[in-house]
Amino acid sequence: MVLKSGAFGEAVKSLQRGLNRLGSILLIDGDFGPGTRDAVMDACVSLQRPGSPDADDAFQAAVAALPDLFPPLTAAGVTFIAREEVTSAGLYRRLYTRPTWPGGKSGVTVGIGYDLLFVEASGLKTDWGDRLSPGAITMLAAVAQVRGSRALAASVQDVRVPLLDAMAVFVQKSLPRCLDQTRSIYLQIDALPPHRRTALASLVYNRGTSLQVNDPTRREMREIQRLLAAGQLDAVAEQIDAMVRLWDPVKQSGLIQRRHREATLWRSGFAALQLD
Repeated sequence: MVLKSGAFGEAVKSLQRGLNRLGSILLIDGDFGPGTRDAVMDACVSLQRPGSPDADDAFQAAVAALPDLFPPLTAAGVTFIAREEVTSAGLYRRLYTRPTWPGGKSGVTVGIGYDLLFVEASGLKTDWGDRLSPGAITMLAAVAQVRGSRALAASVQDVRVPLLDAMAVFVQKSLPRCLDQTRSIYLQIDALPPHRRTALASLVYNRGTSLQVNDPTRREMREIQRLLAAGQLDAVAEQIDAMVRLWDPVKQSGLIQRRHREATLWRSGFAALQLD
């Protein structure tokens, strides 16, 4: 059966799950809309199967045979964190294919939340050398380890990072480091199911690993450490929700909603957020 724009149902959901194993970061909503159409076109290029934005039986079989992106979190977990960073594939294509500056104390950012403030030139080349040209690496190295600004971001606007290249670096470089960092403070993470591993990894990807005792902004993250050690797993979601006290509900609503979605993920799994 050929799936095309306007199709809806379980077959489309299966296609979307397969596309997410490639890094398409789709919601599993069963709607073959513009996002799924664009993901099919990206997959045609990636799989070297040129064709139309329709998904015939051979294409569906090829996508279904793809391995999981990152088994410790699963493709659903990868999709969750990536969407928390860039909202959607469509918004990534509109706003994030070129370097940006998120503001505040961040550096210039490329791809899926890859902050150049925390990267040395050698690490940049290691992570991106097989995805970007030497010229692009040189341009980005010039703004690495520097607090960002609009001017700095503007100076590297010739660099372009397509979504699937950004996702490849996210999966192969950023997420393994993030999982190691998460494991350094939450020792029990490997015993958790993937949706709970993802909730903790998302939290650390966004907030880091600091648990300083004299820092009141880290109170809930310290309590999560205690709860995990005590085996009181169901109480963790309450602590994730409680962190919203830290942000202004008008100016920082995105962070508040991220914490609530992480808590929902912890409680109810991927399906509750249309990720499985």
